[in-house]
Amino acid sequence: MKMNFRIALVTLLWVLLAGGTIARAQVLASIQGKCKDQQGQPIAGATIEMQNMDTGQKHTLKTDRNGSYFSVGIETGSYKVSLIQDGKVLFFFNKVPLHLNPDNSPTVVDFDLAKEYAGGGASHMTAEQQKQAGEAQKQNVEAAKEKAQIGALNKMLVDAGAAEQGGNWDQAITILTQAAQTAPNRDLLWARLGGAELGAGDATKTSSKEQSDQHYQKSATDYQKAVQLLSANPNPTPDQKKQLAGYHNNLGQAYAKTGKPQEAMTEYNSAAQMDPPNAAMYYFNLGATLTNSATREQNQQIKTKDIEEANAAFDKAIAAKPDYSEAYYQKAINLLSKATFDKTGKMVPAEGTVDAFNKYLEVDPQGKHAEEAKSIIASLGEKVQTTYKKGKSK
Repeated sequence: MKMNFRIALVTLLWVLLAGGTIARAQVLASIQGKCKDQQGQPIAGATIEMQNMDTGQKHTLKTDRNGSYFSVGIETGSYKVSLIQDGKVLFFFNKVPLHLNPDNSPTVVDFDLAKEYAGGGASHMTAEQQKQAGEAQKQNVEAAKEKAQIGALNKMLVDAGAAEQGGNWDQAITILTQAAQTAPNRDLLWARLGGAELGAGDATKTSSKEQSDQHYQKSATDYQKAVQLLSANPNPTPDQKKQLAGYHNNLGQAYAKTGKPQEAMTEYNSAAQMDPPNAAMYYFNLGATLTNSATREQNQQIKTKDIEEANAAFDKAIAAKPDYSEAYYQKAINLLSKATFDKTGKMVPAEGTVDAFNKYLEVDPQGKHAEEAKSIIASLGEKVQTTYKKGKSK
């Protein structure tokens, strides 16, 4: 009995030593993370592939609509964790240690592509991904520079505006000149500088004509630059067209103040064509410019031509805005200059003069020129007849 027992025991021991195994319990862990693209938005529906670098075993997970993923029951070990979307590896981490934490919390592996692409993760990307990451990083740097520049330029515009409000035109011009030189391809800066030069010209008109003319000429140059830059856009938006029309209008004013009515006429017409809703204002400005030009001319023939062209512009303003009271009044004043006198010395107004004054009174009976219009009508031996269709007062 003893012999048999010993034999059995020895046999069992030999079997264990020769190749018998005892099963070991597996240690399982959990993992979670969030995935964001280069714009910081969640990457939904992506695949998280986990490959055990010791055994080659793979696990795949999916990100939810928030870009999050989570899994439990994964063997501990060293893993390659890849973020895959539409069959392309966006990024991966090598040798991620997955272990059982003392508090049973999951191992966190987040994918933040903006951070990873910008911060030395090139070794975990393909050549194409490295190229894309480099371009993205360059764009981010340029965007940061652009943001900083815009902030500085906006401050300059605010400071220049404050200087203009205080009548400090030289200070405003200095600030805006610096701004335009800092970003010479921004049309708005040249337009603002042109506006400051225009204001400085008006401010110095009575004290120094030479200085005033210099400001007006600089204004025209600045607005030309603004027009050139904005016109380079082959497909402008409606807002850009309106802005460009404003530049043409202001350039027209600068030309008018430098004694160039024909150039001004071209700019006002361009503005009206680009911005039909505001055509009345542009045509009125054209009429006013031609009227002022006529009063400066010494040659009576040229003066008459300018008056006729001015009234043609006022008619266009009225056609675009039938209740444009100021256009009626200015037209009437221009027509007075064409009056003649009969043998008795009585003034004979040109055709349409009284009609224009009456239309002004009809549209704006309490307007700033109302009493003057009534007085002129009476002096011409006519009566006020406001029988025209009422319009909205201006």
